[in-house]
Amino acid sequence: MNALTLPKDIEHSDLEVYFHDSDLWCKVSNVPIDSTYFLCTLSDITKSKELEVDFEYNHRLLSDAELTMRFGSWTWDLSQGPEGSLNWTEGTYHLLGYNPKTFTSSVNYPFFLKHVHPDDLETLDANIKEAVRNRESFVEEYRVITATGEEKNVISRGQFIKDDLKNKLIYIGNIFDVTSLKVIQNELERRVEDLNKSNEDLEQFAYVASHDLQEPLRKIVSFGERLESRSRGALNEEQRLYLDRILNATRRMQEMISNLLEFSRVARTKDGFVPTDLNAILKSTISDLEITIQQKNALVMIGDLPEIESIPSQMSQLFMNLLSNALKFTKREVRPIIKIEAEFLKNNEVIKQGLVPDKSYVRLTVSDNGIGFENEQANRIFTLFQRLRGRSEFEGAGIGLSVCKKVVENHSGTIEARGVPDGGATFTIVLPICQS
Repeated sequence: MNALTLPKDIEHSDLEVYFHDSDLWCKVSNVPIDSTYFLCTLSDITKSKELEVDFEYNHRLLSDAELTMRFGSWTWDLSQGPEGSLNWTEGTYHLLGYNPKTFTSSVNYPFFLKHVHPDDLETLDANIKEAVRNRESFVEEYRVITATGEEKNVISRGQFIKDDLKNKLIYIGNIFDVTSLKVIQNELERRVEDLNKSNEDLEQFAYVASHDLQEPLRKIVSFGERLESRSRGALNEEQRLYLDRILNATRRMQEMISNLLEFSRVARTKDGFVPTDLNAILKSTISDLEITIQQKNALVMIGDLPEIESIPSQMSQLFMNLLSNALKFTKREVRPIIKIEAEFLKNNEVIKQGLVPDKSYVRLTVSDNGIGFENEQANRIFTLFQRLRGRSEFEGAGIGLSVCKKVVENHSGTIEARGVPDGGATFTIVLPICQS
């Protein structure tokens, strides 16, 4: 290489130079040979520059992600004992109220503990030291007091690794600010508690009100029937019509109150789960409906049903209301056909339906070839006292399917309805095999 004389200010220095034409980075080093000559060497540092740029890029991505998602990362060097140094990322500094660009103090475990809420300090310190002693991972939820005096709820996760290259014991982990989530969780828990209390009050009110209303209604019916019996022949046609309407309305009110009491009992009863053979329950239900089945000339087709943990009386109510519903809403001059089938859910179906993973479920299907309904009305039919058909067409108070929904909910299951006008209805019930 030719000998050159460089300006004094760049002699004996290394320079990094980018060559546009070849797209290369090179380090230019000069080493003096004597007072007149020097040796200049060029080293290709393109790869290292690319790694440096990638590192800066990833570092910026991590910093932005930590600020956005409110978390930080840390490493804890245990080679010098439990009080070894801690390395915090920018997110950790920000989370604890510091500016990482101006922070100059050393960071170690005792310094970190100064930020832990006094009420959580002893438990957190003991749990972390136990994990370090056993070389185990840990997950801890606690509160911190930041450098600015702000209280935050956080979750820390740590796991033990061994740095074979430097022969060090290291914990690496993250700290997450979950304060906003904690506020939302507390608010949800409060509202759920209020809602449960409100539901209990409503159920209690419905039960008491319904029970207390029965006696005056019984008296109205009783005296109305006496009046009807004793005044037979004395009333004109208009008066008889009025009396009939009074008695019919009162009897209908009695039926509604009786159904409301039944619904209240189902809503209030959530204990008594035992292994239950659904085949036996269904057989008993069909026996109770035998006369109606014969009158309708209905064909009831039953598959093999499993044994599940349930409240037997409520399972009887479920089948009774579903079968009664299918026998009621039939088409004229068409033989009613009712099918009851069962199949176990596959794991992917459990996940897809948002049910508890690693738990076994059975799908019960009750379908008929009756008058059906519009699918847009599917949710309405489970509403208390809701009717899709007029009372003049079909009897009933519109409470049977509400009872079915409450029974299924008591058993941690789901119920759905699908219908086709003049093409029948299908009710799909998903129940867990075990309640635990």
